[in-house]
Amino acid sequence: MMRLIKPREAKTCSIICAVLFLTVFCIPVAQAQFGQATKTHDLGDFRLLHFSEEDMSTNTDDATDGTGQWPQDVSWSGNVTFQDRIRYVGTWVDQTGATQSKTSHTGASFIGQEPFVMREVRRAEPPEVWVYADGQMQLSSRRYEGEIDPSLPCDIMIENRYKCAPGFHAVTRSYSFSNPNHDDYVIYETTYKFTGDHDDDPEFEVDVDAGLQDVYFVIGYCLQTAAGTWISYSRWYEEGKDDWVSYEPYTSILVPGGRELAISYQWDGNYLDVTEFEPGNVGPSGEFDDTGDPRWAMGDEGPVNMPSGEFISSAYSGFAVLHADESISVKNDDISQPLSIISNVDIYNLWDDNFPGHASIYDWAASGTRETVEDNSGWPDDPSDVQGDYPFQAVGPYNFALNDSVTIVHVIGANGISRALSIEKGLEWRDWYRGVSGATFDDAAKNALIATGKDSLFQTFDRALWAWSRNLDIPDPLPAPNLTVTSGPNRIELKWEDLSGVGDVDTGDPDLDHYNIYRKLGSFLVDTDNELREDGTHLVWELIATVPATETTWIDNNVVRGESYHYGVTAVDNGSANTDGIFPGQQLESSKYKNRSIIAAKSFEPGAENTEDVLIVPNPFISGAGDFNFAGIRSNTILFVNLPPFCVLSIYTVTGDLIKTIHHSTGSADDEWDLITESNQFVASGIYLLRVSEAKNLGGENLPDTVEKFVIVR
Repeated sequence: MMRLIKPREAKTCSIICAVLFLTVFCIPVAQAQFGQATKTHDLGDFRLLHFSEEDMSTNTDDATDGTGQWPQDVSWSGNVTFQDRIRYVGTWVDQTGATQSKTSHTGASFIGQEPFVMREVRRAEPPEVWVYADGQMQLSSRRYEGEIDPSLPCDIMIENRYKCAPGFHAVTRSYSFSNPNHDDYVIYETTYKFTGDHDDDPEFEVDVDAGLQDVYFVIGYCLQTAAGTWISYSRWYEEGKDDWVSYEPYTSILVPGGRELAISYQWDGNYLDVTEFEPGNVGPSGEFDDTGDPRWAMGDEGPVNMPSGEFISSAYSGFAVLHADESISVKNDDISQPLSIISNVDIYNLWDDNFPGHASIYDWAASGTRETVEDNSGWPDDPSDVQGDYPFQAVGPYNFALNDSVTIVHVIGANGISRALSIEKGLEWRDWYRGVSGATFDDAAKNALIATGKDSLFQTFDRALWAWSRNLDIPDPLPAPNLTVTSGPNRIELKWEDLSGVGDVDTGDPDLDHYNIYRKLGSFLVDTDNELREDGTHLVWELIATVPATETTWIDNNVVRGESYHYGVTAVDNGSANTDGIFPGQQLESSKYKNRSIIAAKSFEPGAENTEDVLIVPNPFISGAGDFNFAGIRSNTILFVNLPPFCVLSIYTVTGDLIKTIHHSTGSADDEWDLITESNQFVASGIYLLRVSEAKNLGGENLPDTVEKFVIVR
């Protein structure tokens, strides 16, 4: 069946910081249209938010809502916090006739009214995911409210139109792919047109006859290796005190004769103030080298010991210019750009318009200097001497007359060793650190493995340059299918959209080969705090089945009653249309992320015909009992089993106080309680009573009441 393509309905910065930021960079606050909009590139390993104001974004307290995350299915995997688009103007004349010199202007000064709005376009309609759980069918995917364009050369295009000081109309388009070889980056293309206007009316704020002289366009990202790792806590909560940033030239392999990429990138270093992996254990070398941040703690500022060892800061993130117009009149790529590059900038330097060694940021932009890590204080031993991981690249200068425009393209992304390898080698390193006999994976081996992430990042950007050189025309996988997940009796059933008749984007010929089925036990994300264990075992997304192209259903019988399960189904083509990709003939898989079920499915037993065999599991419930309790976010849950199909569950203290009432109406033999009372309090240790009343069987016949006793130990 062919998919119907149609449109459908469908911890940011504090106010104080935002006002300070706007004030410092001269954005007219009264004219700015507040109500920042965001759209998300969410099909690949690298998940990125595109902000309508084009600056000053940050990770939030929500583990699923970082500005940039790699890999996106791991809790607290943020790689990008702040971002900036800054314009430095050497000379211009304002509307009063006053000459301005070396001024700085950042972000968008007017957004939110047509045509200065943000819109999202996708090549295929995102799949719908439905989950039958808790007795009802629930939508587990967000309603798509953007546009569909089957001719789009990428999978997602987000277009942002805005005005910006001192007098530009800007159009930024960001592009991303679901192709597994190209899903670790997002490309930004921005065109600035000089109009003399940047506020809520069409009047000039700039003397357009004088124009703009010596304009530099600056791109900046505050990068990090992993958000919320808490190994060396800093005020920005990323690993700001032990990260390094550098710039390095890279000669393209995929685009011979193409531009040499100037890559600004960041990685995790060794924070000298952290001296032990475990209390009292300084390791075989007499010190703790925390490069890669082997996990030894969790929680806000790391108050909870969790020496599970996996490398949680193994990612490399960065950005690079892919194209810059040679001049206003010549649109060829100026391969000498960016002109200036600086690394490891503290955010207060940015706010104070003062880059170290330069009279102003404008002077840095015009300097033509390219700073590497060797130019940083503290290198190579002490990154805490810098306490900043905010690199910038300046492109220019350009001179503008009225209606002149310039286009600049850059790529932002992340890559590194796989999550599975971080876990596997983390356990090997922990054995070496603890002195386990035969363990040889030492600090040097650990650091060398993590350093291979730089090569992965550079190859990622080479692929971005290759895609840009082809006008984004790359081989494309099939879309992800619609999916329905149904909680059933001692099983969970999956049914998905038939894509056997869907043609390849480029050839139009159907090329489906098979489907892959993925499953995650417990929480939807990997490594939430309540799933981390000291023994280093992890609940991860796993490939559990491969299904022929002729099948669109599958039953998971390998489930435990009451446990939470999440699923995703991908479509894999036969590679016949992949004739000129990076790996010709390679089978391509649809996005692994787009149709994963956020709402958990749980198998159940059909309701019992009596009330004589009701059980409470586990009993006793012991807080922190690990494998004896349920996984993930349900680790604080008990299960009532062998229930009749319909009844009322009343929970009392041993003294007879009613603390919770649950109306069981799903028809199953199971229900659960999160150990929270009607007054929204966690129950204390003690003996409790469960009364089953108003019970009926499937035929509607009344069943007798029963009372069961259970114990909770905190």
